[in-house]
Amino acid sequence: MIAALRNLSRDSKGVSIVETALWLPLIVMAGMGGMEYTNFVLANQKLERISSVAADTIARNQLAPSENSFHDVFEAVERLDAPFDVKESGRTILTGVIGVNQDGEVVNKVVWQRCGGNKTTIVSQIGSEWTATDDFGDGPEVTLPNGVVLQQNQMVVVAEVGYEYKPLINLVHIRRRGDGIIRQRSMYVTRGQAIPNITPIGGVQPARC
Repeated sequence: MIAALRNLSRDSKGVSIVETALWLPLIVMAGMGGMEYTNFVLANQKLERISSVAADTIARNQLAPSENSFHDVFEAVERLDAPFDVKESGRTILTGVIGVNQDGEVVNKVVWQRCGGNKTTIVSQIGSEWTATDDFGDGPEVTLPNGVVLQQNQMVVVAEVGYEYKPLINLVHIRRRGDGIIRQRSMYVTRGQAIPNITPIGGVQPARC
């Protein structure tokens, strides 16, 4: 019996199988984590690209943009978001903000806002369009990214894109916001004069938020 135990202790058959069984789950988890992290980074890069293109497209208008301009931007989002469906699971918000002199102090005011996408629970973190009166100057002051304060009659276009990110692999944990929404935003100064108005187009429904 002692001889048999000695022979068994020296037998290395099956060691590689045992080692594989121990390491395989770790290797698989590392691979799955890498895939998930790559997908998460790609989603953020897509949103960043969409927000930049959207804000820049509207800001390039030398004259007041038309309602068609916004519809074109939201259609372009559908071409830029693959493989993520921002229209179905997200929201693109375009906001025009202008510097207004009130009582000798220049403050930021929202002059218009347009939205695209079906995830209506995603709202602007800048502010909303003032509709209580016809004068946007009656609306509340708003805070721009990085605390930017505009000069009088200076105008910027802010694009905010939010997307309800769904992990490819639920076993892998990637830190996200509590609501599961990832967000990116871009801000561009208008190229021409300030454009506080949107040109209406007959038969085109405004993409209001």
